[in-house]
Amino acid sequence: MRIHVAGAGAVGLLVGARLAEAGLDVRMITRTAEQAAAILDEGILLSAGREEKVFRVGATSIPGEARNGGLTILAMKSYDLNEFLAALDGKPGDAPLLFVQNGVAHLSLASRFRDRPVAFGTIEHGARKTGLRSVEHTGTGPLRIAPVSDDFRPFIPLLGADSPSFPVVRSNEEPEWLLLKKALKNCMINPVTAVAGVRNGMLAEDPNLGALLGRLHAELAAAFPETADEVTLDEVLALCRKTAENTSSMLADLLEGKRTEAGAIMGGVISLARERRASLPTLAALHDLVCSMERRGDRLG
Repeated sequence: MRIHVAGAGAVGLLVGARLAEAGLDVRMITRTAEQAAAILDEGILLSAGREEKVFRVGATSIPGEARNGGLTILAMKSYDLNEFLAALDGKPGDAPLLFVQNGVAHLSLASRFRDRPVAFGTIEHGARKTGLRSVEHTGTGPLRIAPVSDDFRPFIPLLGADSPSFPVVRSNEEPEWLLLKKALKNCMINPVTAVAGVRNGMLAEDPNLGALLGRLHAELAAAFPETADEVTLDEVLALCRKTAENTSSMLADLLEGKRTEAGAIMGGVISLARERRASLPTLAALHDLVCSMERRGDRLG
């Protein structure tokens, strides 16, 4: 089966390289013709520690190419989804789609594709894009896949990429639950690192940032009490230590003057809390700060 990886940022390049490493037929769908040409000519350069490998894959900048059969992994940022999905709305058949965006706002998009298998995933790897065709694998964590229906068969080929450096597992949880838990962790780590301008590990070292993390956790646990036993403050701090050298995606976007996923990550969770008549004042304040920094193109010095 051909695997289309739509989106060639850090996550897309990492996923494309690791799937190619497992022997799968990968085609990258990029935003620009320049990036597609670079990948076609020279492959994806993946670095991990002191090791570097090049993986040859297909590449195109034409979104409609995903219509030519195969499973499509949607690896672009959440705010780019609608533009890409518009090219697929009229596609016949039952080609599977796997969404791996941060946040929870994109869950509703599954209803647009009732004619095909849809799954949602969470990626806990650390990745840093270092060039048009190059990516650094900075931290290992599972790709968890939760199908919307009970039928996982369309996504079985992805399990063939499972390895110690790229764990791939089927989640037995509902997509909503899987994404909510990841989103709550992102709501604690991403905005604090972004506003403070620090790597993940500093949240577990600096007492003031740790206290802010604690206030965020208390707010989120009160709004979503069903998650309290599974998304604990100790677990979040352990994740910060495990990914101590990682730069969160939100901070990376600010440093590069790019649009962040504040709306998809924090905004989506704030909306869910509002539906429960719960307030998240600390998270809302961080959301406003990040949006202000983004609007001003703040590169944190």
